[in-house]
Amino acid sequence: MSRRVWVGCAALVMSLLAPRATAQFTEPDPVVDEVVVRGPEKTRPDTVRAYARLGEGDPLTQEDLAKIERRLVATGLFQEVKVGFEPTGPGRVRLILEVEDKASWVVAPTFVLQSDNVGGGVLYAENNLWGRSKKFATAAQVSTAESGLYAGFLDPNLFGLPQLRFSLEGQLRSDRVDEYQPGSGQKRPEVVRRTRMNSASIAGELGFLLFERVRAAAKYRLMSIDARSPDSREEVTTPVFSLGPAQQDASLRLMVGIDTRQNLHAVMEGLNLEASYELSNPGVGSDFRYERFGLLYRHGLRLMGEHNLVLRGEAVAGVNLPFHQEFVMGGNSLRGFVYRQFRGDTRLSVTAEYHFPLFTVSPLSFRGVAFSDTGVMMWRSLPEDRELRDVNGRVVRSYLPDSRGGLGAATVAQGVGAGLRLYLRNIVLPLVGVDAAYGVNSGELRFYLVAGVNPS
Repeated sequence: MSRRVWVGCAALVMSLLAPRATAQFTEPDPVVDEVVVRGPEKTRPDTVRAYARLGEGDPLTQEDLAKIERRLVATGLFQEVKVGFEPTGPGRVRLILEVEDKASWVVAPTFVLQSDNVGGGVLYAENNLWGRSKKFATAAQVSTAESGLYAGFLDPNLFGLPQLRFSLEGQLRSDRVDEYQPGSGQKRPEVVRRTRMNSASIAGELGFLLFERVRAAAKYRLMSIDARSPDSREEVTTPVFSLGPAQQDASLRLMVGIDTRQNLHAVMEGLNLEASYELSNPGVGSDFRYERFGLLYRHGLRLMGEHNLVLRGEAVAGVNLPFHQEFVMGGNSLRGFVYRQFRGDTRLSVTAEYHFPLFTVSPLSFRGVAFSDTGVMMWRSLPEDRELRDVNGRVVRSYLPDSRGGLGAATVAQGVGAGLRLYLRNIVLPLVGVDAAYGVNSGELRFYLVAGVNPS
């Protein structure tokens, strides 16, 4: 065989062995002839194609290959994703999507360990219902602070369109709500009043995403809420909320923002800026009359491969908030302090977390986290008689005698610490998170554990 023939055969073999996704396009960009899905055992091929967002007749660029791979990984449905192509003719290619499904459902115990909130339950979650990426979860939990039943359905791919999102959820809850002496410097915060609040709620949300970054949504919630007599063993026994027939709380929440976040296995990347407004009054079917305004910032940065800096900032303010709708801080929302230790109608919070890989025992990944939580909580002003009433004249918030309004009475608190996260690459849900946090104001070290998933 001549040298020319040998060289030609070697070139042909090398071209066949070359990875598809690393091939370079020639000008002009080829057109997609067809999209072929390979590998999924449960996920339907049309669902995979929908998330790729590129179909027959579309031009294909080298950048598109990376974008499609990231989109498919970000769904959380697949443990492995490969995107490639092969020529079908002059200027034409076949786009090939190779995916390996994660185990989409789980039945697992759940545990929660926070200061003044200890308990557990059981959770069933399905992350890929009917192979169409629909999500369903139901859970039961019993803990010292909050117990109840939960069920929720999420369709992030409504009518086969990843741009449309719909959710429906319902809850039955019984909360033991503790109010503490004001101030963040207490080593063992003293409970001043303890109230049992029972509620049943249902909520639906419809949202849409434009250009893979602009997100808007509307959410309607309907709730029945009532309170029991305060615990007679505590210092304050005046009811925080009128006793008697349950009251109806309905609200409409509108949200708009920019959201480019993607969860790429254990790393979160992208930016989220969001503004929201929530209204409750008789016009939407409520016995209450209040408003809530919010600004939210979340940002994930990938550093040095699998390292991840996650930033979160939020400013929220309410007008005439009833007791069950007030803002709270403490526990997992402000580590280093007691669960729901601080309450108010205005809150500013800033969290920074640095996540880093420790080691992997395939498919189990161990990751560390260092964090800082900072919060400011206050009531802007309080009624002269220290009572807030609903549209029917019933008391929906009786403030504690020591409560003070205004910026001068604001509570500022900070907690710092470190923790551990465990992830299974082939399961859709994280397994365990445990944190140790030091309250800078109080000097107390507190531990927080979440095993399984908190359905809320």
